Amino acid sequence: MKTNNLNNLGCCFKYYLPSLFIGILLILISTGYIYGQNNPTSPQIPPINYNLPNNGTVQPNQQLNQYNNYYQTPSTNQNNPPNVLDQQDRNRQNSQEQINREIIGRYQRNKTISDEYWKAPGFSTQTKSYTDAFNNLQGMLSGKMLLSIKDAYYEIEKASGNVYLTKAEYDEQINKSVSFIKQWLYENHYSLKNNLSLHYGIQKFMTDTLTIKNKKNKEMPNIKMTHLGFYYDYQDYKAKKDERSYYVTKTFATGNGQCHTLPIVYSILAEQLGAKCYLSFAPIHSFIKYPDNKGNIHNFEVTSNWQISDQWYMDNFNIKSLAIKNGIYLNTMDRQQVVACAMIDLACSYYKKYGIADGKFINQCVDSAMNYFPNKEANITGWLLREKIVTVKLNRIIKKNPNKTKEEMEKIPEAKELIVELDSIDAKIESLGYESISESTYDKIVQNQDSKGKIQQLKQLDNLKKRNLFITSK
Repeated sequence: MKTNNLNNLGCCFKYYLPSLFIGILLILISTGYIYGQNNPTSPQIPPINYNLPNNGTVQPNQQLNQYNNYYQTPSTNQNNPPNVLDQQDRNRQNSQEQINREIIGRYQRNKTISDEYWKAPGFSTQTKSYTDAFNNLQGMLSGKMLLSIKDAYYEIEKASGNVYLTKAEYDEQINKSVSFIKQWLYENHYSLKNNLSLHYGIQKFMTDTLTIKNKKNKEMPNIKMTHLGFYYDYQDYKAKKDERSYYVTKTFATGNGQCHTLPIVYSILAEQLGAKCYLSFAPIHSFIKYPDNKGNIHNFEVTSNWQISDQWYMDNFNIKSLAIKNGIYLNTMDRQQVVACAMIDLACSYYKKYGIADGKFINQCVDSAMNYFPNKEANITGWLLREKIVTVKLNRIIKKNPNKTKEEMEKIPEAKELIVELDSIDAKIESLGYESISESTYDKIVQNQDSKGKIQQLKQLDNLKKRNLFITSK
């Protein structure tokens, strides 16, 4: 509920920003509390068999995992004043205050940064890699360039810098993976023209240790080859140790990832094999959907090798029917929409590194990407980014007018315009059916997955270290 007075910065946040915590939480989903997500892992899967009958699906072998949003903390250039949320929601306030301390500390260490740092000489040059990536993604979406999930996600990571693999190494790893899957399917008498068989091959490749004899495939060396399956990274699923834990190149290079990277790896392999495949979202989560030979849609949890029903996601992730109707969750996103999601991720990456700046680049990414979702609006992360931009701009005005009342603030034309825009965005987010996962569910998620993280620590696994997933022998 909005308060009646606006005597200081704290009151202003209580008045204008009741959903700011949710915005920060999810913005940085897609990426995180998903996408690198703030909520670490998902609840335990009930012992229900959702497997397809003997025609090419992997059997369940472990619990559902959850992933990360590495876009958790704004960058050193994020010029935000401290946030004070509604006193009635103490848990949210404590979490937000921790984020605020990190923001303030980083900003104080960079006192030379101007309040309008994006106007500084050289800023456009510094951010050119993001502009170039946007242009290439826009070229894919508009049909001027080849549409490629593989290339789209490399563009994002190249823009942010410090990728795990060069483009040549990345392409080689993917080509080798595709050739391996084809050979394994051939040796096990599966048709390469059958969509269900192709998905079965991808699922086995990603979750099991497979071996091929490879006597007749000219694409592969004439030797016995084994591929090690991928696994979930419990050590750095929030990408706090290394932001590259959120990178697709990291998953290809190390064989481990989370709910953002593993479904994208699956999507890339499906794209290269010509298999029909969809990406789908739940709150703080993403997974794979694909059709069988009769057109029936199945869900696959890449992180845990599970077939799970839509109803399970609805029950465990608190998904409203309205959210499904509007296409923000459990939707079947095709290749073009996945590339549009990549553009949203590009905006999140920019925000992580440079803050919102003047808001133009992030809005450009979101506005362009939204054209490819249902009703040009069905991407919740895009709306949360829009909300964040307006929030930061409003905060900047508040910082310049720290002691004005609500009525006085509303007489400032720019502030009044931002207030109206923020209310409109919040109304749109609500109308789409978005609702955050409850705190109790989050606590359960953490408790369920804590033991698995400890197991990886006991085994002293270095999930950031490159490893050879292909082992050859005579």
